Amino acid sequence: MIYETHGQAQVTHIPHPPGLRVTGEIDRSNRRLLADGLRWAARQGGQDIRLDLAGLTFIDVAGLRLILATAAALSPVRRLILDPAPSHVRELLARLGWSLSADLHLYVPSPPPLADPHPRP
Repeated sequence: MIYETHGQAQVTHIPHPPGLRVTGEIDRSNRRLLADGLRWAARQGGQDIRLDLAGLTFIDVAGLRLILATAAALSPVRRLILDPAPSHVRELLARLGWSLSADLHLYVPSPPPLADPHPRP
């Protein structure tokens, strides 16, 4: 395991299954730490990536967007799984239009169909 710390944050690389344990606070001052960890996890082969966010006490929107961008960039056979995901992370995800499936992987819901601006009687 590799530990990296910066201020209030700590990222632990977990080799099997590939993933990260993120604790503390992720913000502008230490977002690079999360970005580096996510790049490492994405390079670990064809397996799903697990993020343990149980010890995450704060994450800014830009930090959460790093996680979302990583999930979106994975091949279709890989998933980014948040296990566990604290309630404040779930709330931010919902506000950004993302959510977790029943098995805790990130996905973007399909947008609702556009309303017809000229409905017919």
